Amino acid sequence: MTFNPVHPRTLTAALLALTFSGAAQAVTFTIGYQKGGIPNVLKARGTLDKYAAQGIDFKWVLFTAGPPLLEAANAGAVDFGSVGNAPGVFALAGGADLKYVGVSVSKSDTTEAVIVPKGSGLQQVSDLKGKRIGVARGSSAHAFLSAVLNSAGLTFKDVTVVPLLPPDARPAFESGSIDAWVVWDPYLTTTVQATGARILRDHKGLGRGDSYHLVPSAVLSNPEKKRALQVLLAELENTSNWANRNQATVISQFSDELGIPKSVLEVTVPKSVPFNIRPFRAADLKPLQALSTAFREAGVLPKDVAFGPQSYATLPAFQPALGTLGLK
Repeated sequence: MTFNPVHPRTLTAALLALTFSGAAQAVTFTIGYQKGGIPNVLKARGTLDKYAAQGIDFKWVLFTAGPPLLEAANAGAVDFGSVGNAPGVFALAGGADLKYVGVSVSKSDTTEAVIVPKGSGLQQVSDLKGKRIGVARGSSAHAFLSAVLNSAGLTFKDVTVVPLLPPDARPAFESGSIDAWVVWDPYLTTTVQATGARILRDHKGLGRGDSYHLVPSAVLSNPEKKRALQVLLAELENTSNWANRNQATVISQFSDELGIPKSVLEVTVPKSVPFNIRPFRAADLKPLQALSTAFREAGVLPKDVAFGPQSYATLPAFQPALGTLGLK
């Protein structure tokens, strides 16, 4: 038998490769997403599939709203979630161990609205007094409803809030079980086009609610999960830039994947432009703290959430960080 010695450098390189491969091969990172957001664009493109060969297996779970998504994240079933402004506040108020890692700034006043049925006698916000209003509790729509009522000198005590997620709210709205519905796109535009519903009030003059990206704290303390998170955030930023240049393709992909009519997406996708995402900053705590206070004063939350450094993680700029992760 002939023995062929292996050069030490070759052996070292081989061992490093095995070590790296072994460390990364078992990582599963689960993404919670909703219809129509940046994560949904990324999923439709299939961009993350290529990372499976490098040891990061991304999984996707669809949710109808932000509150159940963050419940799953706090339970450890989801590693990342994108939601509106209110779900994180409610989750942290309930003791969830989650941290903010990113923000997507809203540029539209019309992605969320209070709608009433076609032919409804309700003509202005003050007419909502004494009425039954459907809304997903703890959602961005819940926060928006608070602002809408305040604009007319009303509070939650002046109306009957009926907590309903979109799949249950739509039939209640059409049957007349609720007098108005506060909802976001694509459910908003889908209902308006399908039923002739009328928009009673949108965000114009009331401020906009941004979107936030959160993870369980355990993700940040796990090096492999954190690495997967940085990959995801960088690809979300790449996808945002791509989507802004390719709106027609986004519309087509969403229609194919979600079964949403193109007539709806031709309205909702331009509303979302420019798609964007950036790292969470300390200044981003201010509107969340204000929202927490507003909910507490309205009697919806028993106490304010103490937002501070413990509420978020400071991560490096997303796209530049991708090149430092040792991925091909």
